[in-house]
Amino acid sequence: YFDAEYFWECHEVLEAVWMQAPEGSAERDMVQGLIQLANARLKLRMKRSNAAQRLCGMVLAHLARCPVDRAILGLMVRDVQQWVTETKKAVGAAKGDL
Repeated sequence: YFDAEYFWECHEVLEAVWMQAPEGSAERDMVQGLIQLANARLKLRMKRSNAAQRLCGMVLAHLARCPVDRAILGLMVRDVQQWVTETKKAVGAAKGDL
């Protein structure tokens, strides 16, 4: 759903995964980060740049608690961090910062 830009649907599907992930686990942080990133992309589409920017910060906080040397749920932290960077660039462009 994320790659197809169905951000609301992505959020809904991942919420069920998040609820089952063990508290305090890297998997839970990764899923929460992905949920917030999907939400940031949705906010960007809705022209709510400030909300998107705030959510990007939340994503990075979740990713900071994940080990960077292994895949979590099939994703590398650095790859998701790159998606955050791309989202932040889009936020800057939407705000006229670029």
